Amino acid sequence: MNRRAVCMGALVALALVGCKRGGDDKAAGGGGAARGAAVVGGAGVPLAVGPAEDLRVTEDGRFASYLTKTRKPTVEGIPPQMRLGELYVVPVEGGVPHRLGDGVTNVPGGQLFTPDSKHVLFLTGYNLANQSGVLHVLDLNEPTAEPKKLGEGVTYFVPSPDGTKLAFVEGGVLKLGALPAGPFRPVGGEVSTAGFSPDGATLLFKRKLTAGGGLLAVAVDSPADKPAEPRKLADQVGDFVSSPDSKYVAYQVRSSGNSTYDLYVASPPEWTGLKVATGTTSFAFSPDSKWLARNDGGKPEVMGDLYVGPASGEPGRKVGERVKDVAFSPDSRALGFLAKYDQPAGAGLMGVVTLPDGEPKLVGSRVPNFTWGKDGQYVAFLSRFLKPVYSVDLMVYPVGAEKALKAQAGVFGYGFTPSNSALVFRSGCIREGRACDFQALPLPLSAEVAPQPATWLQGIYSYKLSEDGERVLATSARMDSDAFDVAVYDVKTKARKTLDQGAQLPAYFAGPGDSLAVYVLKGANAGVYAAPARP
Repeated sequence: MNRRAVCMGALVALALVGCKRGGDDKAAGGGGAARGAAVVGGAGVPLAVGPAEDLRVTEDGRFASYLTKTRKPTVEGIPPQMRLGELYVVPVEGGVPHRLGDGVTNVPGGQLFTPDSKHVLFLTGYNLANQSGVLHVLDLNEPTAEPKKLGEGVTYFVPSPDGTKLAFVEGGVLKLGALPAGPFRPVGGEVSTAGFSPDGATLLFKRKLTAGGGLLAVAVDSPADKPAEPRKLADQVGDFVSSPDSKYVAYQVRSSGNSTYDLYVASPPEWTGLKVATGTTSFAFSPDSKWLARNDGGKPEVMGDLYVGPASGEPGRKVGERVKDVAFSPDSRALGFLAKYDQPAGAGLMGVVTLPDGEPKLVGSRVPNFTWGKDGQYVAFLSRFLKPVYSVDLMVYPVGAEKALKAQAGVFGYGFTPSNSALVFRSGCIREGRACDFQALPLPLSAEVAPQPATWLQGIYSYKLSEDGERVLATSARMDSDAFDVAVYDVKTKARKTLDQGAQLPAYFAGPGDSLAVYVLKGANAGVYAAPARP
């Protein structure tokens, strides 16, 4: 415990001089094939001592939560990774861990931080039989205060996008109010789930199937003496989504006589639905809220054709056949989709169309997934090649070009850096994908020179990028256990530093400017740790 007391000082000092555990004073050694020098670890400061699981970090990186004394419920049919335990929260820059409650689950819906990082919401005494618990909230500006109890028998809860409001289902009744203390007024009964519009002005909620499966909408802010009444959009509703500007809601309604869904669009305050498509399985609004893409005319065994038109639901133009997945570019200037989708194979043709009136282009085949670059200039996708040998290769298509380019053969996982300066991916994997090269293809691409990826790291399992894209937090699977080593890599200097050995997933960037790495160690030094996130 003396070591912990010494190391629990300001992490600013740690960033300058470090704090070793167990007398480990080994200096940096040669990195071999790795880029830059590497040290053996032991850089972390313990934020909390003892076994921990289910590490999470607030959006602003100031706090971490974790479970201790976890146990697996003795109930058949539950996910093997499900656990119940005691929930703690601790500041990542050092402080006393605060116990919040027991019987907290690690499954989705058991605990979360609000989007503004000001509150943590969690269920204690989680009951697996009815998937409910006692809902509490803690104001993270007062991390040592006692959590406030909000409701019992809570099965679902969701904060507003700005973190100021909360909706939760208690005993089947949906309640709505302001965080952290309410009051929370009842909105409707027999409710299963709910969600706020992006502007937080409207609460949309679905009733249980036994109550008709209806979708309703209610204004969030209304006079206390005359609360707004919910308006029903439709019964037997499937998925629904709000446009980013919150002016429209697109929702599926089960077709009469078959198992497909028709697509409707409605807008406040009347919420009168306009039917825009039949047999719809995929639909999305563009980020600028100008366009609505949806497939139309689908049947249970065949995907519908893709149409894109105004977000209001007015008629659009056909841009693809038998389309499954759709996604607009971040700048809303193009639409990507998988056409002529083969359901047994789980793949289709990679299609891209520029808006408003560009001609659709098919730029790849046997494509299972794709993603857009941050500026909308590139779309990356995997393509399954059958000759000369089977290979899953990463392709990149510059929007407006004649064809896609091959970035790398044999890729497992890919994405763009936050600044869109590179396309990053794992390749050359061994040990059943547990050890891979981490490579980067610099952007923008040259029309004259073939793509030449650079290897940033070797032998990694997972990675996270800092918000500025200048550093990589990577894990490497150990050979002697089921634990991982945690390392940080500087993109500019190509320096790599092992922060610690024997960690469990995940590891996070945290602190101001992603200055820290936060992770959980297993074994003799078990606990939650923070280390400077720079080589």
